[in-house]
Amino acid sequence: MRLLVNALSIGSLSGRHVVFGFLRPLARWVEGQHEILLLSYESEPPPADLLAAHVRWLPVADRLRPWWKRALWEMYDLRHVIRREGADYVLNASGAAIPTCPVPQATLAQNPWCFIREAQFGIAQVLKARMQRRAYQHALKTSRLMFYISDYLRGLYETLSPRCLPQSEVTHVGLDDETHLAAARLEESIPREPLSIVSVSAMAPWKGVDTLVDAVDIVRKKGLAARLTLVGPWPDARYENRILRQVAACGLQDDVTITGQVTKDELYRHYAQARVFCLMSHSESFGIPAAEALAFGTPVVASAGCAIPEVCAGAGLFGPAGDANWTANALASMLSDDTTWTAASVNARRNANRLRWETTARPLLRMFSAA
Repeated sequence: MRLLVNALSIGSLSGRHVVFGFLRPLARWVEGQHEILLLSYESEPPPADLLAAHVRWLPVADRLRPWWKRALWEMYDLRHVIRREGADYVLNASGAAIPTCPVPQATLAQNPWCFIREAQFGIAQVLKARMQRRAYQHALKTSRLMFYISDYLRGLYETLSPRCLPQSEVTHVGLDDETHLAAARLEESIPREPLSIVSVSAMAPWKGVDTLVDAVDIVRKKGLAARLTLVGPWPDARYENRILRQVAACGLQDDVTITGQVTKDELYRHYAQARVFCLMSHSESFGIPAAEALAFGTPVVASAGCAIPEVCAGAGLFGPAGDANWTANALASMLSDDTTWTAASVNARRNANRLRWETTARPLLRMFSAA
């Protein structure tokens, strides 16, 4: 069997982490029996280790990057590529399916954005979200298999077409071996900072940073000298400026550190040093930073209405997004209660050990038996 993986729609680091992470063990397992073709833009070649594992790259011109150009190309031209390459099966990594695909296809769902009203600003984004939901509904009707990176995301999708649901699997995202090794290496060498909180994400407006800053202000007024570090890029400059004004208004300039994007080594140190990880996002389809924090034994405080409680069960406290008082109480508990913290830290490492690609990628083998 020849499997074509359509990764054209994957534009984020987290999306590439997911797709390449799944493909690494999959390529090893099927080597000598099946072939994997990877479709991506010419400026984004797959990692060298995937090419060495006999994944064959099919580059596509960068001029097709605008979403509407890509969609038209997928509808009218991709079928010719599928026939030319002799592909027997297609895996779409975008959460949508190809309307004109001439062979069976599976869909990997990763993105909850179009379901989350708080993540949509302006009429253009609202209309785009509506189009995405229709595309996802079509995927439910035409895909032979659906793969979801969390049960939370599967629930969102299945509200679109509850009477027409294909076979599905939840395939949790794995953690790279590098992350596990770094956690083991830093466990003994880096002490915890007793009242430290770290939040790691692309700091978009729906990530709840404003709630977290208010919560830290409340915690400090309770008498706990908590310190917050915000790690990651800010895709919306207006939101970044809003948070800077909020920090100043609360008088937290000396207690909130904003690092921007950091290197992997710096990121690992932040996870290892922090007493608690916190992300009060309105939606997370998986929550890779929260999962990474688990590997370092760092307990999690996060919003309940997303995938993080599913991934981090027993390793933290989970409550309503947008509720600064609840967040403050949860943070105060994790910062000051050693019994609660220790139990959550033990469960964090246990959960992280289950998040290895060799385990999480297994459901994808169903494509080969289904074909």
